[in-house]
Amino acid sequence: MKRHKHLFEQMASLENLLAASHSALHGKRMKPAAARYVLEMEKEVIALHEELNTGRYRHGPYHYFMIHEPKLRRVAAACFRDRVVHHALVRVLEPLFEPRFIEGSFACRPGRGTHAGMRRAAEYAQRFPYALKCDVKKYFPSIHQGILMKQVSRVIGDARVLAVVGEVLGSHADSVRRVWPEGGGLFDMQEERYGLPIGNLTSQFLANVYLNEFDHFVKHELRVKGYVRYVDDFILFGHDRTALRAQGRAVREKLQELRLTIHPDKYHLGPTRCGVDFTGFIVFADGRIRLRKANVRRFTLRYHQMLHEAKRRRLDWPEVTQRVRSWIAHATHAHSHRLRGDILRG
Repeated sequence: MKRHKHLFEQMASLENLLAASHSALHGKRMKPAAARYVLEMEKEVIALHEELNTGRYRHGPYHYFMIHEPKLRRVAAACFRDRVVHHALVRVLEPLFEPRFIEGSFACRPGRGTHAGMRRAAEYAQRFPYALKCDVKKYFPSIHQGILMKQVSRVIGDARVLAVVGEVLGSHADSVRRVWPEGGGLFDMQEERYGLPIGNLTSQFLANVYLNEFDHFVKHELRVKGYVRYVDDFILFGHDRTALRAQGRAVREKLQELRLTIHPDKYHLGPTRCGVDFTGFIVFADGRIRLRKANVRRFTLRYHQMLHEAKRRRLDWPEVTQRVRSWIAHATHAHSHRLRGDILRG
């Protein structure tokens, strides 16, 4: 496998940092932190350039907060200058890893996303009579940072770029476990750090890197013809229940090598005629596509809350219209014409 070197100059260049600044600002210019950065952008870019080139760059602390949709998650918000470094890294690393990703991986990749992943799953649901649906338990908090660094270093041979990746990884850990290596003495204890912060661009990218080895195992060693993955949510399609059960056991063992486990409540083998849940949609063997009921309930509740707030002038009507149009654009990927009418009339 080719290892890429001489990347640091490109990553830490003024041109790349300026382009990364504009990427980080996209859709965020009205936020206070972004607005402050814009006022001092030239000075900030030069300072980051100098800190990176002299090895003085240190990642700052995060602001943590909880979100409740679709489930309770702890999100980490990095300061804006650190987000610029995240973008600068991904701008250089992504083109080197992208050709190594399999075609059936759809999360956080150019030209892909939830709807493209759903369409692929819908295609497989019509081709195969059975599907094994799996979900990795607490994926982001369970990522082993040491294993991840080894995976990155197989492709990246530039020590200074790896040091910046290590600095970003070291800025957050969901857990730290102390272990003694086999045959080691009392004072040979090592720390194993786990977790990627939900919210970083680097976390989205590196989460794909972490499961890329697993993707190739499923496709090339298990030889699964129908396989699709979105982040930690994946499906194996097949013609035979027994074969899928055996593949499910192999999948569990492979994930254990990566210190990951499948969520016991989200491991389901069944016929595609009964529907397969993926990226917020239910796809069926006969070509039907429905929205997940929980998603419909959440939007219905939000919609009525928005109407309530708009009538009391706590929310502008144009913003209500924009949010509703956004959901309609999402819902039109399913067979939902009657459902949309019922919700909006209600």
